[in-house]
Amino acid sequence: MKVEKGAVFSSLIVILLLVVLPIVAIRYMPAELVTQLEAAGLNVNSFITQTVMLGLFVATITLLKGVIDKSSLIYLILDIAGNTVSLAFALLVIGIGNISSLGLTSFKIQQAKIILYISLDLRIFLWLSIGVVVLGVIRSILKFNEAKTETENAAKNVS
Repeated sequence: MKVEKGAVFSSLIVILLLVVLPIVAIRYMPAELVTQLEAAGLNVNSFITQTVMLGLFVATITLLKGVIDKSSLIYLILDIAGNTVSLAFALLVIGIGNISSLGLTSFKIQQAKIILYISLDLRIFLWLSIGVVVLGVIRSILKFNEAKTETENAAKNVS
């Protein structure tokens, strides 16, 4: 079994950025800031947990793609899953920690006797993300077909 060094390196970078960094950041974040963010409607612990889970999933997909042959169906499935995870991560960021908001985010900020309600309609970015993912899936299918054709041609030339 051949493991690509680039896949291992990429997986380590993803783990560092999307798993280790959020966990360390929440530990060093001032308690007052966490309290203010949660008062505004952002569940910081949930946001960090979702980010870590997506990061582990992306790192696993990246590592597996470095092991599997590019002409196999499993590689195609992993590539499409990677595109789907990027959409989930975009939803997490656009929804400011709430994936189910689908880009329509609202929260409140309270200062003394003044309450400020903020509503952000970021659904255009959701549609752009969906478009990018659809194009990524099409690209994955085309790359898979090309790799499969090259493998078949190489097998014909050998025999």
